[in-house]
Amino acid sequence: MLGQLPCSRDQKHSNLQKALDGPSLGLHFFMQIIASVAAILGMAASASAHMALTNPAPLGSPKNGGSDYDMKSPLNADGSNFPCRGHLNLLGTAGGKSVATWPAGSKQTLSIDGSAWHSGGSCQASLSYDKGKTWTVIYSWLGSCPSGPGPSSYDFSVPADATAGEAIFAWSWFNKVGNREMYMNCAVVEISGSKSKKRRGVAMSARPAMFVANVGNGCGTSEGTDLQFPDPGPDVVTKGSNFGPPTGKCAGSGSPAPPPAPAPSSSAAAPSAPPAASSSAPVASSSAPVASSSAPAAPVPAPSGTQKPSPSAPGGVFITVSQSTGVATSLPTTVQTIVRPTQSAPAPSNSAPAVTNSAPAPAPTVSAPTASAPVATPAPTGGSGSNGYAAWSPCQDLGAWNCIDGKQFQRCGAGNMWSPPQGLAAGTSCQSGVAKDIIFV
Repeated sequence: MLGQLPCSRDQKHSNLQKALDGPSLGLHFFMQIIASVAAILGMAASASAHMALTNPAPLGSPKNGGSDYDMKSPLNADGSNFPCRGHLNLLGTAGGKSVATWPAGSKQTLSIDGSAWHSGGSCQASLSYDKGKTWTVIYSWLGSCPSGPGPSSYDFSVPADATAGEAIFAWSWFNKVGNREMYMNCAVVEISGSKSKKRRGVAMSARPAMFVANVGNGCGTSEGTDLQFPDPGPDVVTKGSNFGPPTGKCAGSGSPAPPPAPAPSSSAAAPSAPPAASSSAPVASSSAPVASSSAPAAPVPAPSGTQKPSPSAPGGVFITVSQSTGVATSLPTTVQTIVRPTQSAPAPSNSAPAVTNSAPAPAPTVSAPTASAPVATPAPTGGSGSNGYAAWSPCQDLGAWNCIDGKQFQRCGAGNMWSPPQGLAAGTSCQSGVAKDIIFV
């Protein structure tokens, strides 16, 4: 019987190659599995990143029949999906139906969830009645919003005079740490009429517009600080300690890229060169400069350099300007007018100069009085007249309301300081005095 023949060199090499190929193929397959798992985990992390509104169920969310799996992502930096991540096109469809009913004046709760909370920031809750064209703030949280990773809830009140009907509710967030971003989720809600006959709180018409930034509109926020909203509104919760103002040219509006805010001309207050000549008549008489009451020559800056804008209608636009001007675009268009003459040129006029005779008269001298210029009543500036307190003056009871002569109001807000007086809506009056709640009569 012959013994087993020895393997040839080629056979040995073939066996060795097979031995090496076996583990290699197994390792390659194992690495493919690891890569697939990593990709899945990456997708899961992306889906759980940042924060998003969970209650009420937002438009476009898979929890509301939608297919937007990036609900927790910020708005596009160019504002292309502002507002509501572009989901307002769902209105009028099955995915755009109301998900909650809130009685006017009731207390409600919003919930958010996510992992990347960016050390908090500042949030706002707003309502829109015109399909997202304008937004009115009903509550603001300054700092600690969100308060940490994971789910969290925030209580707020629906204004007592909120119009009954379908509205769009928005939660917006400006993160404290990380990229300069704006987050916004929206939900359709039904506002029902209030059962209370006595309305308390600030009227919707006296509340500010939603703040908008970091969406290509020229307005930004500072990294590392909780955003101090230029006008947070009357209902505010303050928990932060390191606040910072917005940067750039800021406006809160229903547009992703509002036009640049108009600024008062530096030559309006102190003209140094004669304006374009009017073909009708010069501005001044031989005795004193005259201002036309129907065509103001130049707006006079508000006396208080810290006066904050206060919109006269919901969903308007508020502009932040430097303290050196103190002028807010939301002030009435009729403003105090003063002509400031110079020795060498007549005073400027915006459109139609006043005429006192049929022939030109000598330019007025510097000492010519200006008291004869008719003036219009300026907007409230936070003075302490009547029973009002000076804007930003100290107050004792945080959250207290002060009704001024039944026509204006102010509140003891963050830092225990009185806010600037704001006018009530036309046809609305309140019970004068300081109280825990403002009472409309």
